[in-house]
Amino acid sequence: MHGLTAQIALVLALALAGSATVLALTRHATGSFFIAGTLWTGFVVGLAAVFGIGVAITDHVPQDPLHIVYGVLAVGVVPGAAVVASGRTGPRQAAVWAIAGIILVIIVLRLFQTGG
Repeated sequence: MHGLTAQIALVLALALAGSATVLALTRHATGSFFIAGTLWTGFVVGLAAVFGIGVAITDHVPQDPLHIVYGVLAVGVVPGAAVVASGRTGPRQAAVWAIAGIILVIIVLRLFQTGG
């Protein structure tokens, strides 16, 4: 389950990064559909982390300890971006989400590399 939710998290992170980048470049504001997508992304990343903790407890700890560090960072991206984006409107808010989405994609890719 950990691997499957991580794959879904990558797809959602790519969708978040892509849609937020398009919104920022076209100077459009984020809407309720976009915000719902970010909530789902954060939920799935958190769910992957919960499954990962379960795997570490019951099966084995990842070979590379950086996997845990990247996991903690991944879980913090969406809430952190929400805090930063809350003070902005329109395309600036979309730009914050675009940067957060790109960072999340990079972190999730690193998670796959260090997962073992």
